[in-house]
Amino acid sequence: MILYLDCANGVSGDMMVAALLDLAGAVPDRKGPLEQVVRPALKAAGIDPRLVRLELTTSAGVEALAFKVADAPGFATFDELIMAMYASRVDEQVADVVAAVARRMAAAESEVHGTATPHLHELSGIDTAVDLISTAALMHHLAPEQVAASPPALGDGVVHTAHGELPVPAPAVTELLRDVPAAEATGAAGPPAGELTTPTGAALLAHFVRDFGPPPAGAVTATGCGAGARVLLNRANVLRAMLIDPTREPERKAEMARDLEHDNAGEEAAGEDATAGEEESSVGQDEAGIDSDAAAVDGAGAPESYVLLETNIDDMSPELFAHAADVLREAGAVDVWATPAYMKKGRPGMVLHVLAASIARDRLAATLFAETSTFGLRVLPVGRLYADERRETVHIAGRDIAVRLSFVDGRLVTVSPEFEDVRSVASAVGRPVKVVYEAAQAAARNRFSG
Repeated sequence: MILYLDCANGVSGDMMVAALLDLAGAVPDRKGPLEQVVRPALKAAGIDPRLVRLELTTSAGVEALAFKVADAPGFATFDELIMAMYASRVDEQVADVVAAVARRMAAAESEVHGTATPHLHELSGIDTAVDLISTAALMHHLAPEQVAASPPALGDGVVHTAHGELPVPAPAVTELLRDVPAAEATGAAGPPAGELTTPTGAALLAHFVRDFGPPPAGAVTATGCGAGARVLLNRANVLRAMLIDPTREPERKAEMARDLEHDNAGEEAAGEDATAGEEESSVGQDEAGIDSDAAAVDGAGAPESYVLLETNIDDMSPELFAHAADVLREAGAVDVWATPAYMKKGRPGMVLHVLAASIARDRLAATLFAETSTFGLRVLPVGRLYADERRETVHIAGRDIAVRLSFVDGRLVTVSPEFEDVRSVASAVGRPVKVVYEAAQAAARNRFSG
């Protein structure tokens, strides 16, 4: 199924949400996709679902749904919004979409205004975040195979922003829709239409739409219409959405085909059969991977006894000292670390500590004597207490980050993301390592603390 967006009158976040709700069968004051999809997603994100409501309205004679959001504080920066998504109980796929669109908006704003901390002033109110989350949740619910759109009308005149009075389209909109064809804002004559496509609407189009042009061939199976908040003098302020089945011909063409005795149904059915069951193709592999991880944990050996080998060193170069520590780790030491100390005659030195299983004591002691300048070792028997450890994976911006989790009495107490994974994801998505690290921690706590 193809979702087609008719953007001849522009697009904004609230228009997108309203059109998708109408497409999904929403009716004001009746239970439907608003209660089943949008409000649960907002609640999972920590936003009061009572802030949103639906109204039936008319714009230039066109009946449409209007999506209303009450005033409430929003987010200070895009990084804050992104981290909040991953720290929430929002479905991972929905959170990834919100984060991806937020990154687009941040990049556009930074490109245009050169801000060190990218943010749109729209974020100061909750409506932008609500529009992003609601659109992502509805897209996930409708699950179109493809999203297409007409060239969007951008508008003309000027718009008042926190950066001052700017010409329409605003610079951020132009940046977000770079290389996207645009429709004319007004007819041959008439007053300026103002801003028809907002930064939020532009970012949603840029994320979801790959093809801009006329509607694709096929049968329209459902339609929806979402109204914007402004009243325009020369056009309906609405966004139309259509679900198009490309495997079905419109009824008139079908009748003509039957009259001409052209029967192509068998070819279409064969195409559908060829792709049947693809969604389940990886289930066995996934389960095998989980079982393998469980076996690795269950296969832990019996408790061991441990010793701590220690020696004071004040006459080795740092290079040799670091090399000795590496060799000891490679030789099977459980852990190797050093602490600074003052030796006799006031000379600075280091205490080298080597934690080892008792059965490896003599082998590691020999390595210590061979790789360091020491003449003697202290050997201390030690015990160890363990938290229950699990290794899991969280998904940040559609990418995997491995995390180590520790539990005490069944309660999650520590989350440690694998730093190399964090660094790789941060580089790929263009966000600070700290933000991705904290997002991975928050996502793991949210999903595994129960």
